[in-house]
Amino acid sequence: MKRQSHGIDASLPGKQRGFTVLETMFATMILLIGVTGLMTLFVVAGVRNAGNGDQATRTTEYAQDKIEQLLALTYTDTTSNVTGFPTTANGCSACGLTVGGSLTSLTTNYFDYIDTTGAPVAAITSPNSAAYTRYWLVETPSGLTGMKRITVKVVANLTLGTNSIGTSSLSPTTTLVSFKSSVTYP
Repeated sequence: MKRQSHGIDASLPGKQRGFTVLETMFATMILLIGVTGLMTLFVVAGVRNAGNGDQATRTTEYAQDKIEQLLALTYTDTTSNVTGFPTTANGCSACGLTVGGSLTSLTTNYFDYIDTTGAPVAAITSPNSAAYTRYWLVETPSGLTGMKRITVKVVANLTLGTNSIGTSSLSPTTTLVSFKSSVTYP
């Protein structure tokens, strides 16, 4: 005669008895908590990627705008003010396509600030009060006479996150390089 206890055949070995309703409910609850956490992660990642993609597109557009503005100058132009738009011929020194600038520091006549609509911003005291900072560098590459290398870098002034040392590592940045020749074609 078989003994039964609470509807479970007690003569079956422990491994063949199956799961109780309580064990199944507990496992389901743990699974639901994990899935909910993953869903939240996907939503946050989607929002960040969408914003970051938009900012990266804008940095590329603004870098291209500056490259085009600089390439529109003559090779020997050293007096046009290109820190605003449109370019003005105000007779400044070390302007236009004068060799100089930096891609990492604010060098006079070689950087500007841009607002969220893409318009240049007048002189401000902090780069963080503008949406973007645009740097450019004009160089004469060695071994290439009659050529100037123009490099433009645009950085979005926002913080989407910080790396392990506490500095922003996720702000979209675009760097474009172009060359200007002294040769003119009819």
